[in-house]
Amino acid sequence: MIGKVSIGKSFGGCVRYVMDKDNAQVLDQSGVRSENAVKATQDFNAIRRQHPDVKNAVWHTSISFAHQDKLGNDQMVKIARDYLDKMNLKDHQFLIVRHHDTKHEHIHIIINRIGFDGNVASDRWCKNRTARTCDQLELKHGLTVAKEQGLGKSKIRDKVPIKHQLRSEIRSEIEQKLKMGVSNMDQLSKELSKKGISVFIKTQSTGRINGVSFEKMGMAFKGSAIAKQFSFGRLTKQLEKNKSIERGRGFSL
Repeated sequence: MIGKVSIGKSFGGCVRYVMDKDNAQVLDQSGVRSENAVKATQDFNAIRRQHPDVKNAVWHTSISFAHQDKLGNDQMVKIARDYLDKMNLKDHQFLIVRHHDTKHEHIHIIINRIGFDGNVASDRWCKNRTARTCDQLELKHGLTVAKEQGLGKSKIRDKVPIKHQLRSEIRSEIEQKLKMGVSNMDQLSKELSKKGISVFIKTQSTGRINGVSFEKMGMAFKGSAIAKQFSFGRLTKQLEKNKSIERGRGFSL
């Protein structure tokens, strides 16, 4: 299973390419009429007008499957919806279309980066995030693992390690929240969640806390792996220090 992403400007061109292909099958959609490419384009552009400043509003993902993976339309829809969920795109307009013009069965997903609520989906690291998500969905849906089959080698090279990038992003966010003055773990967790970062406290059977970890995009790191000062013990001391400063100022966040 190989996912390829492109971010573009024109819904019209993308929709025509996907919908007007011979034997194209519309499998699913949200907020988009699927009778023809003209109506679908009109619907995408209607939502797009909420953010005329966003030039590249078109998110186009194609997902290709191995020869031996014989999938029905319903299963392809489940995979596509799982992809949208994991990429935080489920609250956006989308159109899912199946093509039969290549050796590998594949689907196209056209997504409006402008959400129904007006929020704009980030396209940062979209290729890497898609590659990791496809790896996860291969396992979840029992599909052939592309790496083991040597499929799409040129595309697999896009699955570059992003571990150091995520670690750096998490470290930067923690540092910012501490500078903001967060003074307890609940506050820190709440603030980091706004940036897509989850906080997990490791507790022994005795109830004793012995560690903290941070997760983003399905990749988890121990606090000390982010930075030595973010081990549970040292991080707790920094939070306590902020709490003391709060008390000295006579107010609370």
